[in-house]
Amino acid sequence: MKGNRCLTPEQIKELKEILEQKKKEVIEDIKRGLEENFQSEREVGDVVDMSTDEILKTFEMRIRDREAKYLKKIEKALQKINEGTYGICEKCGECINYERLKLRPVAELCIKCKLEQENFERKFGEEE
Repeated sequence: MKGNRCLTPEQIKELKEILEQKKKEVIEDIKRGLEENFQSEREVGDVVDMSTDEILKTFEMRIRDREAKYLKKIEKALQKINEGTYGICEKCGECINYERLKLRPVAELCIKCKLEQENFERKFGEEE
């Protein structure tokens, strides 16, 4: 783990522990969801049951997709900790506030850049 200009070693240690715990939780959620999905492969009766089953499967797939994306963000943050670049805004290069990282440890942008991104998305309906 390299040094970091934005965070103290204690802050990095705390945030790394938070990220590792979240990673563990997400992996467990994904495993549990997959197990439940395999267990729920049941005989589907009528058309209403089939329709309901498809809606539930689609919803579950969206949840799993979100979890997989979140897991990738966690892994990226852990990699940045090892590289010494964690807590540095990807857009402007300024430090991301420690309190923000405690609330959202996968944050890639400082508050200013995140607000600019959200305003752009609201205005143009897409991500930069």
